Amino acid sequence: MEVSELSSSSELRIKVLKGMSLGVGGLAALVAMGNVVVSQSYIYASFLVLYAFYSWYVYRQTAKNTVFSGHKYIMSASLTALVVVGTFLKPTDYGVFIWTLFFPIIYYLLLGYKAGLAATLALFIIQIANVAFQFYVEQYFDMLTMMLNFAFCYFSIAIVAHAYEINRVLAENKLSKLATCDPLTGANNRLALKHRYQVLQNQQAAFHLLVLDIDHFKAVNDEYGHDGGDVVLQSVVNTMVEVAGSDNVFRQGGEEFCLLLEGVSHHDALAMAERIRKRIAKTPIVYQQRAIPVTVSIGVTQSEASKCAQEINRQADANLYAAKAGGRNKVVA
Repeated sequence: MEVSELSSSSELRIKVLKGMSLGVGGLAALVAMGNVVVSQSYIYASFLVLYAFYSWYVYRQTAKNTVFSGHKYIMSASLTALVVVGTFLKPTDYGVFIWTLFFPIIYYLLLGYKAGLAATLALFIIQIANVAFQFYVEQYFDMLTMMLNFAFCYFSIAIVAHAYEINRVLAENKLSKLATCDPLTGANNRLALKHRYQVLQNQQAAFHLLVLDIDHFKAVNDEYGHDGGDVVLQSVVNTMVEVAGSDNVFRQGGEEFCLLLEGVSHHDALAMAERIRKRIAKTPIVYQQRAIPVTVSIGVTQSEASKCAQEINRQADANLYAAKAGGRNKVVA
């Protein structure tokens, strides 16, 4: 699995934006021609043409994978404005307001459930006011029946869109957790570490990397069995989580773990490493009524020491090996 697969919501929104920019943009061009030929609405047709050109531009950007994240808001707002203005300017029997029923789906797919809910409610209020205004201007249709049918249909679609998006996000979060969690210890795994590295490097954020290895872990497995070794691994992770927080603890493999600490000073990073080392050394792990003495060696480095994650890892590993060579149960930076 690649790191990019952890951001499936953003990938989905880009695909929706791509399809919408192509399909709805092409439809806007056709509607513009209809407004020119049939109703001679040249100003409204001009806005539709502009929207069609903008949609084509967005489609080209998505095809090149260089799309600006704000396009989904601009696309939603401009299309909404076209329908709202069309409802206001056109006679009701033209049916422009029927396009409003399309928007809850677009809002939720493009903007997510929070922004989607806000946009859905706002558009409903605007269009109800629009229809009421049209009634007082035209006065040839049953306003109450029109509003009730419109409201029931609109909110039925909105409820389905809301339920779908909520459950999709929940399912995505569960799958992401399963993909990035070490099943034995509950720590984040290597995929989660790779993803965190990428986020920090994209943000150009300074961080400290602490690499921790359990001393003589093979001897623990030999004497207490793999079940005893598992208990030791879980206890070490629990200590790390208590000191540094669960989001910062990662299992690299076997008995080796690491912590990524963002926005802390070098002094604080060393202090945290020492606190973890001392707490593990002073707290024997009880397994089958036997106390297992455990110590750890820790290598510490900071992101300024190198430009890429691989080099930062190598430096932290070198400091870890120095701690082991120096007698173990040490912190080396």
